[in-house]
Amino acid sequence: MRKLFSISAASSVCLSLVLSSAQILRAEITQDSTRKLFILRSGSVEYCLAQSNGTVYLEYFGPTQAKAWELSPAQQGTPQHLTARYETGGRAGGKGLSADDLELTDSEISHPREGVDELKLTLHHRSLPLQFVFVYQTMGATGVITRQTAVLNSGSAPARIDSLPSLSWSLPPGEYELTYLWGNWSRERQPRTELLGPGSREFVSDIGRSSGRFSPWFCLRNQKLGTRYLAQLAYSGNWQMSFERTPSGGALEAEDLAVNLGMRFDANGPLVLPPTGSFTTPLVAFTASAGDLDETANQLHRFQHDFAFARTPANQPPLVQFNSWYPFPGPGTVADMKRCADVAAALGADVFVLDASWFSDDAKTWWANVGDWQPKSSFLPNGLKELSEDVHGKGLKFGLWVEIEAAGLRSKVAQEHPDWFFALDGKPYDMGRYHLNFAKPEVRAWARAHLDRLIRNYGLDWVKFDYNTEFGERLDQPASGRQGTVLHDHLAGYYQWLDDLRRAYPDLVIENCASGGMRFDLGIMAHTHTTWLSDVVDPKASVQLGYGCTVEFTPEVCNHWMVGDTENGAVDVSKPVGWWDFMLRVPMNGQYGISSRVFDWSPEFKERAKENVALYKHLREVIAGADVYHLTPPPDHDRPTGWTALQYVAPARDRSVVMAYRLEKGEPKISLKLRGLDPARRYRILENSVPRGLRTGAQLAQDGLPVELAPEWRAVAFELHAEP
Repeated sequence: MRKLFSISAASSVCLSLVLSSAQILRAEITQDSTRKLFILRSGSVEYCLAQSNGTVYLEYFGPTQAKAWELSPAQQGTPQHLTARYETGGRAGGKGLSADDLELTDSEISHPREGVDELKLTLHHRSLPLQFVFVYQTMGATGVITRQTAVLNSGSAPARIDSLPSLSWSLPPGEYELTYLWGNWSRERQPRTELLGPGSREFVSDIGRSSGRFSPWFCLRNQKLGTRYLAQLAYSGNWQMSFERTPSGGALEAEDLAVNLGMRFDANGPLVLPPTGSFTTPLVAFTASAGDLDETANQLHRFQHDFAFARTPANQPPLVQFNSWYPFPGPGTVADMKRCADVAAALGADVFVLDASWFSDDAKTWWANVGDWQPKSSFLPNGLKELSEDVHGKGLKFGLWVEIEAAGLRSKVAQEHPDWFFALDGKPYDMGRYHLNFAKPEVRAWARAHLDRLIRNYGLDWVKFDYNTEFGERLDQPASGRQGTVLHDHLAGYYQWLDDLRRAYPDLVIENCASGGMRFDLGIMAHTHTTWLSDVVDPKASVQLGYGCTVEFTPEVCNHWMVGDTENGAVDVSKPVGWWDFMLRVPMNGQYGISSRVFDWSPEFKERAKENVALYKHLREVIAGADVYHLTPPPDHDRPTGWTALQYVAPARDRSVVMAYRLEKGEPKISLKLRGLDPARRYRILENSVPRGLRTGAQLAQDGLPVELAPEWRAVAFELHAEP
């Protein structure tokens, strides 16, 4: 391990390098012994840590081409002095965990895998028996850097840590705009931007699911510097983030901005570490850009696609699903399912997924039997294998819904193993069902045995893991050992279990679901392949849902379906063909599916649905892994008006897809100025697969792509192919 050089008493300024167009953007971490800096670069982003007074401060973060930060004059005290910025925070034992409280003792730079460099810094608290290890990684040319913190209690008594955010920045002065994503069940991921004022703006998720109120994601824009800072937490439990500037006698825009993002310990209490005990915070990923929100978010999307998210060739390109839930949310017959599979195959679907209520013979109380995972004889008298073989015989893959973390109160596992569940006041926590604790090896073994049986007996190609539980944040803590991390430890065990399952069945597609998109985050997507983005399937509201999902996530993991005019999957076949296309095309902004009462469809609607499935199959290879540009403002969830348009650009910039929707009160014609194309290349344009001429990337950016739709509630798909 390389030892540190001597530390200067004065902080130096990080002078950013300007990259020429001939230089290849890549990831690297270097140590500048002259200027006493650690310089982390990923693509066009630079993150500089300066050594001063025996510790490490944040010297600069932003585009490499931008001017370096200036140190801020302190707003109090005479005479004024220069204030170094921190990038550590929290409290332990009543004392701070800022940079001034920590002493740097060791550093190491390594290259753990292709395209990734790593910096490991070891620091000790100056007055507490705590050791910290900060680990940074530069993620290829994506522009993204990740950070994790490990803490070790090196004392002889338990150590109390009140807070330990994964990210804690002091950002330079200027007016700041904050963009965040808010929502709840059925209204997920609505973007909102506001100007930060004095005091603290705080966001808390304490319901037990990561994205039921807000997403653990933000984007800040410093208007003075013209720089955006974007971060996302890789954690599926409770968390909090805050943005604070406390007035101290000067102008507010002259104050640094304090930013914190990290997990909440159980019941918002402390983390208690026994002697020699340790804990590692969830990973946080961050990036910066001089561009707009889409340009900044696309850097994070590239990291998600190239480095962070689980992937399987079995879902590349994204499979088209037929799901049984909306036409048959309760009991159906195996004959009904076979008829659905007949239509699904005729439409061009790739996979048939049998959703909930396939187990338990009591249709009214199947919820209480979650956890037994045996097919109900009244529905499947010849077993689930009969349906599986029928579906596979039609050339479709076969999938099944399972809620593996929950158990109904009447289930066998609840009766036989009460010690396997989250506890409150000494008893299994009764939320109308019990919550299994995957931190326990015996729970993971039990769950794996059930999945092995289901996968092998029924030839499963797809599993949809749902999660319909909100327990808050109160949980019984262990009598001894580490405390405050019961939920965290469950999630770590669940992540491990998912990884073990993926290794055993590499061709199995794993869908994440949590009453829609209520636990949809960077953490869970490292272990699953796609996510159901919302339980709301109304086509008008779904315009917003697809828009918001593709702000936070790379589009191929945003899974939604065409259901119909009503939530029971009914389609009004008397409506015009243009409305049919609108319904069928709204979910095409990610992974696509259908869940509808196909028995009631007219022959004309079936043919139109088949044509739209074929259209999506043209689009999906571009949409998967593409940069996303939101060409119009965010639509309102309840009453979307005007136009909504999203553009997808392949990494090579040789292909692009534009999905455009005319909404209520939208003008008949609009010109969409396209993004991300090669200005010099000519693109062949197809509108709903019909040729519409040639235009250069420069023309499409400057003059726009003309779109005309009449009347309201119509949709169109454009494909652009670069000429050789």
